[in-house]
Amino acid sequence: MRSHPFTREKEIRMRTMREKSVVLVAVSAACCLSSLVVAAQPPAPIQQVEIVADKMCCAGCARKVSGQLYAAKGVRDVAVDLKAHTVKVTLPQPSAAKLGQLWHYVEQSDGGPTKLVTAAATYTLIRPKADANTAQQLPPQSSPLYVVIDNLHCQGCAKKIAAQIYAIKGVTKVSVDMAKETLTVETARDTQISPWAVIDAVSRAKERPLAVLGSHGQLTIEWANKATPKNHQQAQQPNLGGLQR
Repeated sequence: MRSHPFTREKEIRMRTMREKSVVLVAVSAACCLSSLVVAAQPPAPIQQVEIVADKMCCAGCARKVSGQLYAAKGVRDVAVDLKAHTVKVTLPQPSAAKLGQLWHYVEQSDGGPTKLVTAAATYTLIRPKADANTAQQLPPQSSPLYVVIDNLHCQGCAKKIAAQIYAIKGVTKVSVDMAKETLTVETARDTQISPWAVIDAVSRAKERPLAVLGSHGQLTIEWANKATPKNHQQAQQPNLGGLQR
């Protein structure tokens, strides 16, 4: 007995719907599994960064500084201690670039930052003394930056750092003095580079800066833990040459 054409068509439609249902269930299961894998990833650790803002002297100053800091991406909380002239910023573990951004925001709001403290290191700025004879506003002049590296191992390490520093806009030359474990960074005319940009570059090279000196003053870094000792055999030979891009 032959099947009625309408019955056959209905069976085909039912079979097609069942196949689509199986595919949808499989896709849904895959999406759920993917969500579980993402959810299983541990969240970035939360840290506190303390900034000493010497010029923050009143409630208005505190609101201005905290308002600027809250604008930084990732900041969870800003706590101000007006009496101690400090600001504590809570955020996911910050990079050197993020620390520089926080410092810049405090500077921008006239807070006068002089120290920044994290669990890993303490950054202290000694500003140059103002000269009464040059108190008038002068156009920015390019001046070299001197970067002292913690336990600079060899020419290979110096070249690795230089490659990251050359990525900073305006840098024209990087040279090294291995005996003094110091890099000299020269820039284009009328170009000033933030010491935090250099600190970030050294960090990206997996090395540790100890100080950045220049027209901004002297920004020193005291690390909580000592660096792993390296072989200084190659570092004993002074090298004052430039490092190529």
